[in-house]
Amino acid sequence: MEKKHIRPAASAFLLMVTMSLLSTALSFFVTPVCEELGFGRGSFTLYYSLMTAAGAFSVSFLGRYMNDHGVRMVVLVSALWCGVGFIALSFCRELWMFYIVGALMGLFGTSCVYLCANITVQQSYSSRDASMVMGIVMAGSGIGGMIWSNVVPGVIDAFGWQLAYRALGVSWFALAMLSFLILGKQELSGGVGHASGNLGKTDGKTLFRSRKFFLSVGVMCILTACSCISQQLPSLLAGMGYDGTTVGLMISVMTAAAAVGTVVEGLCCGKFGVAKTMTVVAVFYALGYGMLFFKSMTYVALVGLAFGSGSLGTLMPVVVRHVFGGRDYATVWSTMLTCSSVTSFLATPVWGMVYDVFGNYTPAMITMPILLVISVFLLLTLFREKQA
Repeated sequence: MEKKHIRPAASAFLLMVTMSLLSTALSFFVTPVCEELGFGRGSFTLYYSLMTAAGAFSVSFLGRYMNDHGVRMVVLVSALWCGVGFIALSFCRELWMFYIVGALMGLFGTSCVYLCANITVQQSYSSRDASMVMGIVMAGSGIGGMIWSNVVPGVIDAFGWQLAYRALGVSWFALAMLSFLILGKQELSGGVGHASGNLGKTDGKTLFRSRKFFLSVGVMCILTACSCISQQLPSLLAGMGYDGTTVGLMISVMTAAAAVGTVVEGLCCGKFGVAKTMTVVAVFYALGYGMLFFKSMTYVALVGLAFGSGSLGTLMPVVVRHVFGGRDYATVWSTMLTCSSVTSFLATPVWGMVYDVFGNYTPAMITMPILLVISVFLLLTLFREKQA
């Protein structure tokens, strides 16, 4: 890989560090906000679902926009928009306030940032390099999560959740702006758009009626549903008897493992193929949830969950490009992100409601391995369809 091609990877990496503010840092606000304001966890985390739903709406058309005009303007708008949005969350005192701010943030925050990182990689690198680069880029989410899981709980304990939200707003703005400056004027370098010359220009009617599209969506939605419980993970660990400092350390270990896991998954894709890699990762994912029933194996379980959760962002883009090719990549991927966002909208409050109804997360922990077995079956069927 030439040195001039490092810049897109560095920019995308920073975008994933930025994204970890949503995927990791926000999870630490569930308990303090709900306890102080008297919200149910399911009701409160609905604001995150609304944020995701708004993201589903925006990615449905932003994929095509970024295909024609690049990602820089979207990154710039996100830096300003979501920086202000985090600060606005600190002033919310009623559920409806959280819902409105969350929905507005989602328009240029949640799925948009990940989509920017993904399209930057896929348009800037060849198919051979993209899987490896994507693994490294996705490690940014794990590294960012490791940082936030060590910093955010302490900030909340020392200064309160309001100031912590404001600190996240400043962090989002700084990271997104740095990514914007590093990227500069994006140049295609043999990636998806360059290879196809017509990225995302199909009407999609035949494509979206195909069996392989529905199988891909099925795998994507299951992995999304499983990953949504991450918003409840600090509360789950606290319910197992761990104090706040220990929970922060555990989340840090998990996110560090996720950073390593995404790189390993990217390398394994190139060596063993995406089908075998995803199958093995799904097994580790399922075992992780099973081991959470044994307190002595909590750290091992978190490593398994870390490797599994990374497959959504690292391996699924490779699956889409492998199954559908470069010409239809943007069309398929932006649509699948919309489906993923809808799933997240539905699943996130459900896991919170599980706790509200049962007083624990045991039903969710039992459901996860079952869903992952189904996802492996759908994945293997998908690859048989592709070969047919």
